[in-house]
Amino acid sequence: MQTDYTRALRVAPEAVKTVGLVGAGTIGAGWATHFLARGLTVIAVDPGPGAEERMRRKIAQAWPVMEKKGLADRASIDRLKFQQTPDGAFSDVDFVQESSPELLDIKKAVISDVSKAIRPDVVIASSASYLTATDIQQHCLNPARLVVGHPFHPVYLLPLVEVVGGQRTPPETVDWAMKFYAFWGHRPLHCRKEVLGHLGNRLQRALFAEALRLVADGVATTEEVDAAMTDAAGLRLGLFGPFMTRAMAGGDAGPRTVFEWQRTNKIAFPFERDNPELTNALVDDLVAGMVRQIDGRAIEDLEIVRDTYILELTKLREKAFAEASVDRDKVTHMVSNKGTHSGNNSLAP
Repeated sequence: MQTDYTRALRVAPEAVKTVGLVGAGTIGAGWATHFLARGLTVIAVDPGPGAEERMRRKIAQAWPVMEKKGLADRASIDRLKFQQTPDGAFSDVDFVQESSPELLDIKKAVISDVSKAIRPDVVIASSASYLTATDIQQHCLNPARLVVGHPFHPVYLLPLVEVVGGQRTPPETVDWAMKFYAFWGHRPLHCRKEVLGHLGNRLQRALFAEALRLVADGVATTEEVDAAMTDAAGLRLGLFGPFMTRAMAGGDAGPRTVFEWQRTNKIAFPFERDNPELTNALVDDLVAGMVRQIDGRAIEDLEIVRDTYILELTKLREKAFAEASVDRDKVTHMVSNKGTHSGNNSLAP
């Protein structure tokens, strides 16, 4: 296990100066872009042919966006160093973010090599999307310093990082990683249990499974499914998430009425067959959580926030398509709101 000695050696999250990245693919390049924009020195490792050129090209492509977002005083693309192996200067990194291919044997071998090349106190975070920290840390030297730190693409813009400890990860390592990601510009979320896909990917996979079913059954095209999400639920979910969106649907009557309606009407979709039963105890837990989220605020005030957000977001979306010279109607194959519509134009709740 991790010793008091190794913990004492570890630099504070806010004192990190050099970050080591393993893997120069899409996620690795995204991490490099983010950390460079925050003014850190980045040492990237990837033995693949053309890896350095691809990473530098991806960083250069994203840099104008980072300039709009705001750069730290010491931010510079020139602070990126590249190596094919984790030796030499890599041994002096203060933190490692591993983003090698999502194959257990590869990750175990990579983590084993990296853990031997760096100081025993340095925290190693894996970008693993589906593998667990418990699986990955099997061959890690000092496995107590390993966590999953799972980001979302594009890493340099999407703030969430899911932090998950393994069976051999003590709370202080998780706490260090949470503080590190928060200080350097992300919004870390501690996942309480190790489950396949953590939280975000489980939600995404559930959504995509139903999207796939709708197309496979001939109910809709891929364009129509995307439009159903981006022009309706997706706009709301981006602000409040599934539970707060449901709470809003309850209005002044409160979130409990949403679940009571669901239990009374007993409308069940095929994909809900394995859902947990809405017992009184479960409803109580759900309502308690949603009440905490509402935090005493009036639903009317939250509706104003929602309306402002959706209005500005739709304007921003049109602006982004226009600046990129992309015809959004051709992307979605949907009729423009400037054209003629048929059918019912009422808005669904």
